[in-house]
Amino acid sequence: MLISSLVPQWDSQNDRKLSALEKLLKEQHPDEKVLIFTQFADTADYITNELKRRGIDKIEKATGDNAKDVITLAKRFSPISNGFNLPNKEQIRVLVSTDVLSEGQNLQDAHIIVNFDLLWAIIRLIQRAGRVDRLGQTSSQIFCYSFLPEDGVEKIIKLRDKLKHRIKENAEVVGSDEVFFDGDPVNIEDLYNEKSGILDDQDS
Repeated sequence: MLISSLVPQWDSQNDRKLSALEKLLKEQHPDEKVLIFTQFADTADYITNELKRRGIDKIEKATGDNAKDVITLAKRFSPISNGFNLPNKEQIRVLVSTDVLSEGQNLQDAHIIVNFDLLWAIIRLIQRAGRVDRLGQTSSQIFCYSFLPEDGVEKIIKLRDKLKHRIKENAEVVGSDEVFFDGDPVNIEDLYNEKSGILDDQDS
């Protein structure tokens, strides 16, 4: 028996996480560029297709499946920081991506990042934020939204607790106003400077 046969048919209209993302794009940041990261190409496809159905336009996705187009997508999403002259109507406002875009790209035309799913490795979160938090960024604030697992899933995998533990182990808490999660102060400068072994990517 297939496991899928035991699960009710999926209805994306009941996807609370996707609905929260839609609300973020339509109500909180309706006119700003938003970079959405997910770990899986299938999830990137799902997010992109569903958001299009919900009326989000000027949206594209970057995954390993269209790796040849990644540079073009980066330029369309962030033309100014890439020295690319592009009319506004041809630009991308919302870019959904796997970590194919988490390194080596200038995307600082945007200042909003969404982690649709969280990673076990802190360094990957830093790399994602580093796509917009870099030289040439003109916004005074970087917004980084992270979706947490549902409570039932969190009780099983304890992902947030493990990330918080690793952050506290590897960073000195010095009253920084930058946070990964609400109420969890982290000295981000130390993370960028590779202090206290913060870039050690081994999971205990």
